[in-house]
Amino acid sequence: MAGKLEESAGEGTLLLPVFSSAIDEKPLEPTQEDGAIAVWRAAIDLFGGDRTAADRWLHHEAMGLGWKRPIDVMQDDPQQVLDLIGRIDHGVYT
Repeated sequence: MAGKLEESAGEGTLLLPVFSSAIDEKPLEPTQEDGAIAVWRAAIDLFGGDRTAADRWLHHEAMGLGWKRPIDVMQDDPQQVLDLIGRIDHGVYT
């Protein structure tokens, strides 16, 4: 990991991993940042607040994303990952 994406979260700060490939190519646009934050929050919620489990899931291929990793898909289409998280939360895995 090259850095962290930081967002104010109440009294604390929420730090989200940001990968060097994303940083080296070009800075995130505000809407991409918002999408990445939304995906990380939704993944953490999906795993009951377990950030390690959410991170593990985001880095493994997902059948519902055509066997792509959510972390890769969310850079271009965070809504697609959010939709998958919503389906999983409702018991639909594909």
